[in-house]
Amino acid sequence: MKIFSGSINKNFAEKVCNRLGESLANIKIDNFKDGETKITVPESIRQEDCFVIQPTCRSETKNVNDAIIELLIIIDALKRGSAKSVNVVIPYFGYQRQDRKDYSRAPISAKVIASCLESQNINRLIVYDLHAGQISGFFSNNCPLDNLYVEPYFIKYIKNEILKEVGIDDLMIVSPDEGGVKTNTRVASKLCCNAATIFKNRNNDCVIDNMKLMGDVNGKNVIMIDDILDTGGTACKACELLKEQGAKNVYFMASHGLLSGNALENISNSSFTKVILTNTVPHREEVLNHEKIHVIDVSWLCSEAIRRVQVGQSLKDLYESNPNIYTL
Repeated sequence: MKIFSGSINKNFAEKVCNRLGESLANIKIDNFKDGETKITVPESIRQEDCFVIQPTCRSETKNVNDAIIELLIIIDALKRGSAKSVNVVIPYFGYQRQDRKDYSRAPISAKVIASCLESQNINRLIVYDLHAGQISGFFSNNCPLDNLYVEPYFIKYIKNEILKEVGIDDLMIVSPDEGGVKTNTRVASKLCCNAATIFKNRNNDCVIDNMKLMGDVNGKNVIMIDDILDTGGTACKACELLKEQGAKNVYFMASHGLLSGNALENISNSSFTKVILTNTVPHREEVLNHEKIHVIDVSWLCSEAIRRVQVGQSLKDLYESNPNIYTL
């Protein structure tokens, strides 16, 4: 087995390798003078099971499209090097929010990315917390997809950290929008606490006009759970709504902390007690050192998924069979 990393989140890939007792395979990623991506694999991979780890998001030096092209070229290099299998791990799947045709002549960009990946004849795709379940349907049965979810990490953090400071009787899980009701209600059920929902009204330009809270958060410590935190503008507005309705503390948890634009400024100026993210995407030092932000390492999920794929074990009981899922 050989594990390769793209340039976007090499730190995450190294953590995965350390958990597996492996070293990252050697790969050289560079650019030609005209800006085109240059990939070189110095060592033989003939008849090797290869895994490539690359979130398709921006980094400090590359944008989303750079990440996607780099990944596709790495896959091609491994296929042409006679690898026995090429399995791809995309902790954050870029373009996943563009998963439907919601206006005239709109592209379904997530389907385009899925088609590009499947055209490379990869053997398996592993992702974390897809924005919408239907994205898995963009891939045929020739490309099995495993969608890992970080919810158990959030539950453990709530139990080990948040409930040390607040009581379970005053805890409430609030879905930040209608799309998150299922996840947030499930978490509330596992924690044996109440749940509420924020409904968003949008105008013709898909801009949020106003928000309405369905539920009573007066005197409650509130936790919101979402899959993506981008600029944080909407999340911060939701936080202010909850505070206006009498919430004592407001926590926000997101699987993928993209933190685009002025996200850090929004979080700093918000009433959030704490924002909890994971390391599916790379984070700058100013994020890691931010007083309101905590980043959870979820690399064990990836390492265990890779191990199971390699030895032919099912991923179905991945969460129940090993208590390490709750190691923060």
